[in-house]
Amino acid sequence: MSELVVKCPKCTKGLKLRDRSKIGKKARCPKCSHVFVLTAPPEPDQGEDEVELKLASDAAPQPAPQPEAPAVGVAARWVPDNAPPLEQAAPQQPVPQQAASQSSSAAPMFETPASGPVVVAPEDAGGVAHLKALKKKNAKRRNTAIIAGILTAAAVGGAVYFAQDHLEAAKLAEEEAAKPKVDEDLKAEKDRLRQNTEIAKASSPTTGGPIPMNCMPLGARIIVSLRPAELWKAGSRGEEVRFCLGPFGEWATAKLTELCQFEPAQIEHALIGIIPGEVGEPPQVTAVVRLAEAAKKSELLVKFGGERNQDHGYPMYVRDDLSFLIGSDLKMIAVAPSGVTAEEMASSVQYANPQSDGIDALLPSTDAERHLTVVFEPRSIVRHRDTIFPEPVWQLIDRSMEFFNDEEVETVAWSMHFGDKKFHSELLMRNQTIVMEHLLQGLVRDRLKALPKQLVGMVERMNPGVIGPRKVIGRFPAMTQVFAMSTTAGTGTRYAQLTTELPERAAPNLALGGLLAWDESTRTDFNTATKQVRPADSGPKLPDLIADRLKKVIDVEFARTPFQDAISYIADECRCDFYIDGDALKLSGYTKNMAEDFAKKCSGLDALKYLVTRPINGQPNARCLVIQEDQKRFLMTTKPVADEAGLTYIEFE
Repeated sequence: MSELVVKCPKCTKGLKLRDRSKIGKKARCPKCSHVFVLTAPPEPDQGEDEVELKLASDAAPQPAPQPEAPAVGVAARWVPDNAPPLEQAAPQQPVPQQAASQSSSAAPMFETPASGPVVVAPEDAGGVAHLKALKKKNAKRRNTAIIAGILTAAAVGGAVYFAQDHLEAAKLAEEEAAKPKVDEDLKAEKDRLRQNTEIAKASSPTTGGPIPMNCMPLGARIIVSLRPAELWKAGSRGEEVRFCLGPFGEWATAKLTELCQFEPAQIEHALIGIIPGEVGEPPQVTAVVRLAEAAKKSELLVKFGGERNQDHGYPMYVRDDLSFLIGSDLKMIAVAPSGVTAEEMASSVQYANPQSDGIDALLPSTDAERHLTVVFEPRSIVRHRDTIFPEPVWQLIDRSMEFFNDEEVETVAWSMHFGDKKFHSELLMRNQTIVMEHLLQGLVRDRLKALPKQLVGMVERMNPGVIGPRKVIGRFPAMTQVFAMSTTAGTGTRYAQLTTELPERAAPNLALGGLLAWDESTRTDFNTATKQVRPADSGPKLPDLIADRLKKVIDVEFARTPFQDAISYIADECRCDFYIDGDALKLSGYTKNMAEDFAKKCSGLDALKYLVTRPINGQPNARCLVIQEDQKRFLMTTKPVADEAGLTYIEFE
């Protein structure tokens, strides 16, 4: 079927007509809506220079004719035959070549029944454009709706999130307000205690590892670590301390030799474990000894005897009363009584046996190079006092265990090192779960501070018959006071720490004073009144003025001593009262526990001068001294507070 191009007589728009049978019927132009009768275009003259109209049959073979059916097209609509024409038909014009070429790109005509005219629309006709505009408009509306929905959802979500965040913040604020307020002073105190522990570790006189527990059987509740070769060395500080302990030093020498079968000077390190049994039964004592020099195996076998036994994976030597093993380097020897299984010793040559939780927790913080370390459980000592210690020291043990209250202290590790320049003491106490470590150190430190006054009450009831011991015993409370003042408190993970550093002479003096005071206490009846009654007017009369009392020359030895303790010591020595304005110190960034280091023989006033004039953290000291004669005391405050209150402080040069 040939394809014709019919031109609208009004707008000259070329329209494509596929079916010649529609010639003579009415149609409406989709562009200008003009209704006209479809007429066949005139045949072009072959002689003329015109473009030949090509039918679809000329371009390609056409398929077999199909039954005619109404064409369905975009923007096509029926026009009844009796519909009045929108405009009068215009005379038909020939189709120029340009119009024919334009019609080649037009959309095919949509066929309609013969009952009415047909609207034929090309692709760029108004119906298609209108439909596209509608689609575009709908798409724009849809996109706008989507964007509006997203913005609305975002706004709602943001509002919900903000509301939830606000409610959560309000809830947290309410919970925080309900919590008890943390005292800033308490927080600062805890930080200071932890820092003191780190400082004590850095200033330790020894750098050894923890006490080794290899070959120690299970169940040890008292552990003693000794460096016999250093303590028994002739002319050493340890030998002097041992001599000052009198019969205790002699007893230690005999017991160590009996247990280890070697002289103390031959033993580099000795570890002694006391394993309590049932209440009322004697404990079992074991020892792990490391010799200063390797011994001959034949010599060891002669000393200890016994038959070789390898049933436990390591060579053991067993006899009726004990078992022992020898280290591969011939320096280590472990000895245990027959009641202790040899298997426990053999199995712990490489890996130490576990002891109690408290002992195992403190051992990593110990130092095997310290001259003397004692690790014990106060509760076990209280229960087995009668079978572990001789009767003469029971009272001393009882007083000591009152100091380490077993309801507060689970385990104690007390180490001492007797250096040529410093005496170092370190007390580690693992707290029971009912008391925090920072509280425990405060409780024990208060007991340590109260000890000198308690000793004064005891010493006043003593009446030594020899002038030398009388003087030493009389000075013993003052020695303990210096010890307490030189003690720095600290805390670690589940333990409290008290570290004391004193001049090397303090160790033998304390040992001798303690021994003589204990010995005299065994002959003193403390239930009677004081035997020595001093006259009321005995001794030099104190000056009336506080300024004159502070002129007294005293021995000052402050080693990381808290400020308040240093002031208390000076006041006690000069026999005058004092007051420290803690609030004034806080305003200037100071505390009562600031560490003081000062050693000199000087007047009390000079000692106070040092404390209030020394630079603090590289800055001028704001503390000052106010003499209050009307109240018979001196006041420690700060210059800004004193100026505001109108107080006159001493201007030191």
